[in-house]
Amino acid sequence: MQRYVLTERGKLLVATLIVLLLILPPVILVIRSSQNDSSQDAEQPKTTPDLIQYLPTPDSNEPVSSDTSITMDVNEGIMTFLFSPELQTTLDENTASAIGQLLTSPKNTNGAKLAVEIPQLADDKTAVITTAILNTLNSHEVPLSDIIFFVYQPDTDIKEFKINISFQPVS
Repeated sequence: MQRYVLTERGKLLVATLIVLLLILPPVILVIRSSQNDSSQDAEQPKTTPDLIQYLPTPDSNEPVSSDTSITMDVNEGIMTFLFSPELQTTLDENTASAIGQLLTSPKNTNGAKLAVEIPQLADDKTAVITTAILNTLNSHEVPLSDIIFFVYQPDTDIKEFKINISFQPVS
């Protein structure tokens, strides 16, 4: 019987492949969605919907976060919060808790994906945002395969960015 020994070079190759398999899919999704956004902008201007129009009225019984940086409509399965990659590396407890509430939405069905809209920023800032969001969603046991990232062009000279999360049915 022959025994095979994995060389240092082979170990490095295996480790590189594993890292690529973990990092490459989210990067491809971000790049693909940014290219799609660019091609669609040429045809017609694309605007990010203002989620405030979906918020329940004050007399509604639907719970809405008391944190003014978070807006959410659980029934519609949409949420917006603010994030500053220069000051934060994780989501705060209120935002993480609100994401947990959002996951109870009736829009969270077996055929739905969680669409996360983030600003188009430098790679290091994008990595901070995506890591913070993925870690929080992972803590709520949301599979990576159920998360789709989209990018939008943010206004210039701002340090705190809107992050939109919503459930999107898959057809």
